[in-house]
Amino acid sequence: MGTPARTSILSNMSTTLAGITTGNGYNTTVVTVEGEAKTWADVPASLKPWIGYVPTAETLQYLPGNQIRVVLPVQLICHIVGQTQSARSVALNNLLDDVIAVLSVDTTRGSKAISTTVLSVETDEGAPGAIGEGSMVLAVEVAYMRTSGQS
Repeated sequence: MGTPARTSILSNMSTTLAGITTGNGYNTTVVTVEGEAKTWADVPASLKPWIGYVPTAETLQYLPGNQIRVVLPVQLICHIVGQTQSARSVALNNLLDDVIAVLSVDTTRGSKAISTTVLSVETDEGAPGAIGEGSMVLAVEVAYMRTSGQS
């Protein structure tokens, strides 16, 4: 039995997000990508820009022929640093553009998914009282197919 699609999808997402670098043509160089949620205070400045990814509750739609359409929601938590509110806002917006762009390069997550969609974004826009930190959360959905005996 091969690697489950869900595992391959999350691994692909991690590798894809780690590819956000100025050397690859993006505005940002992401320093760290981890498969967990952390608050801005739990991530040292030396590891930022930081992206954490966390899969949440999947929904399953049972179809004829032993097929199951799965929607895997993934939260992306992003933390950046910047000395001024303006610098933090620019860094967050650049990172947002980069995340959307990099996830759009291969929406099939290495041919394991039907689609990858960024549904929403919530950001603090580098709030003035943020003490040199800025954060945003993206809601992403990945749809894929599986059977009852194989993921």
